Amino acid sequence: MPERPTRRSSISRRLLLAMSLSMPVLLGLTGLAIDRAYHSSLVKAEENRLKTQFFSLLGAVEWSGDRFDTSDRLKEPRFWQFRSGLYADIQGLDGALYWQSLSADTLQLPGIPSTEKGQRFGQDLFGESIIDQRAFLYYRYYALWETDNGRDIPIRFSIYASKQGMLNELRQFRRQLALWLSMVALLSLALVTGLQFWGLKPLRKLARELRHLEKGDTHQLSDDYPEELSGITQNLNQLLEKERRQRERYRNTLGDLAHSLKTPLAVLQNNQLDDESRREQLSRMDDIIRHQLRRAVSGSAGKLGPQIPLLPALERLRNTLMKVYHSKNLEIHLHIDGNPSVAVDEDDLLELLGNLLDNACKACQKRVTLSTSSAPGTEALQLCIDDDGAGLQPSEVEALLDRGRRGDQYGQGQGLGLAIVRDIADSCDIGLELVSREQAPGGRVRLTFPRR
Repeated sequence: MPERPTRRSSISRRLLLAMSLSMPVLLGLTGLAIDRAYHSSLVKAEENRLKTQFFSLLGAVEWSGDRFDTSDRLKEPRFWQFRSGLYADIQGLDGALYWQSLSADTLQLPGIPSTEKGQRFGQDLFGESIIDQRAFLYYRYYALWETDNGRDIPIRFSIYASKQGMLNELRQFRRQLALWLSMVALLSLALVTGLQFWGLKPLRKLARELRHLEKGDTHQLSDDYPEELSGITQNLNQLLEKERRQRERYRNTLGDLAHSLKTPLAVLQNNQLDDESRREQLSRMDDIIRHQLRRAVSGSAGKLGPQIPLLPALERLRNTLMKVYHSKNLEIHLHIDGNPSVAVDEDDLLELLGNLLDNACKACQKRVTLSTSSAPGTEALQLCIDDDGAGLQPSEVEALLDRGRRGDQYGQGQGLGLAIVRDIADSCDIGLELVSREQAPGGRVRLTFPRR
């Protein structure tokens, strides 16, 4: 039975799931904090109201005989309404009842608990108590009352207010808070979804362009990505460009290899060669094949290699070409100052100079001259290859560097020589200049080797 393909994870789904799970927790904690703060404010407000009621009671009571009397001086109507939810009494510390509001006429208000026996005069208390199986908040104040005849009476003022009103207000607030937090959660989820859709738009664009790359509709990614993705897209483009150049290098290698083997094969076709010369050419062909295969994989890396003496390479190429073009009675002159060396891979150097000298030998009438000098204003080495042929038209100079473009009609060829020369020169940072006949007699190629 074939296995079902696993569902790929999605960044969008993961973000939405994370927000859906975390938002209720965050809003719940927020609601809890707001509820606690609001509850504390309600309790504090109730305490302040009870204090106000105490001061109102304190200003209304007077000592009359053996008890306190308020007459009609107590203005709070709930003290006179039966079971109004607001009660008060004045008790002595010995438990004697000196006064009680009419609202608590049928209730048994709490006495002085043992925990409050040692309260100091002038001290107040705020807390919660149970009266008739209902929750009340209380405010108590311990005082020493001095009568007109100089008697000191220790007493306790107590004000009780039902918590029901505060609890009703708290429940109403919690319903409103839950409603608003739910609306905030829905709005936040919609907002986060929109922001996520907008924020992940570059990723969707990247996925779309990658699909186009897979189909071959495009060859690289666009460069208008955000900063967080620009490094990835630039590296991908570099990788794509490197892979494209690698494929191109593979395609060109076969042509370059065939072109490079032309000269050794031409030498081998000479019946006048001895065994030593044939072995030399066969060894040269083997070196060419190895070199081209190595270039197809990694390209040239000339400047990190050792310095290669220029004169022995030129003499080796001159001897080979003199054998190839023995019927033309060539004269190849070397005017090399000192014993210069260049920072180029030896196989690349032979490939570069071999192609240029081969073209010069084809184009010349009889003479080819190679000379060195210093580049103006620098210490870089310049090598000029001159021939006494017809030279180049100015319009031909750039076109001859294209792969497959031939500028001569001297024989068979693929038009790859100068293109190979340009590839090697570019990879080794060698300056390459084709000089037209208007600037120099005959043909001239100028090479500028970089300073080590």
